[in-house]
Amino acid sequence: MSLTKNKFILYSAVVAFLGFLDAAYLTILHLSETIPPCTVGSCEAVLTSQFSTILGIPLALFGSGFYLSVIILSLLIITSYKKIFMQMFYVLAAWGFIFSLFLLGVQAFILNAFCQYCLLSLATSTGIFILAGLNFRKEKDTKNKE
Repeated sequence: MSLTKNKFILYSAVVAFLGFLDAAYLTILHLSETIPPCTVGSCEAVLTSQFSTILGIPLALFGSGFYLSVIILSLLIITSYKKIFMQMFYVLAAWGFIFSLFLLGVQAFILNAFCQYCLLSLATSTGIFILAGLNFRKEKDTKNKE
């Protein structure tokens, strides 16, 4: 498939790169036990809560892995399209979006505090999910025209 046919996938890789930078930044700060500057919300309350790690591993590190996976899958789809890559991409985009919504719920209803970096991650995972949906719709429309 050409780049023009995969513009939503390419855009997803760009958005995932932004998400990766955000998550990697938070991971580095978490590991150095530093709280980032926060101009919106209460990053410290969120980033030091019991919900900021799973088995001692910072959630931001999992986020970095998620975004890196989206980038790799996007590049695989663009360079050597296989249906399995596309299916994995859709599942990953949905999973990332659902998990981000869960974490938003934790911030809103349990912690009563928001972190601007976490909200940026929500925005990027939502962007990837929307782009994946647009690509899915485009593929479905193309298939129906054939």
